[in-house]
Amino acid sequence: MIDVTAQPYEALLLFHGGALTGFVYLLLRIVRNLAGRRIATHLFDGVFVLLAAAILSGYLFLANYGTVRGFLLAAFAAGFAACYWLFAPLFAGITQKIRKK
Repeated sequence: MIDVTAQPYEALLLFHGGALTGFVYLLLRIVRNLAGRRIATHLFDGVFVLLAAAILSGYLFLANYGTVRGFLLAAFAAGFAACYWLFAPLFAGITQKIRKK
């Protein structure tokens, strides 16, 4: 039987996992932009996919023993989007400052 009272906590945990994944994406994006080569773009995109899959599966296991549920995937995506929209301008500014040096 599904424990309905635990669902908000599971969703918040997956939201955090999505935000962590968004932060990892932004860090890899800085490194990828500084590398500048097309092969580096593909390499860092592959690294991101592997890390995102590991983070998602780890957080799903922590939340409810790995059961994939729609609202948890939505919470993960919302966390990723929130982190990206909040911190992408900051990380873009950091990249520009590093390039000027």
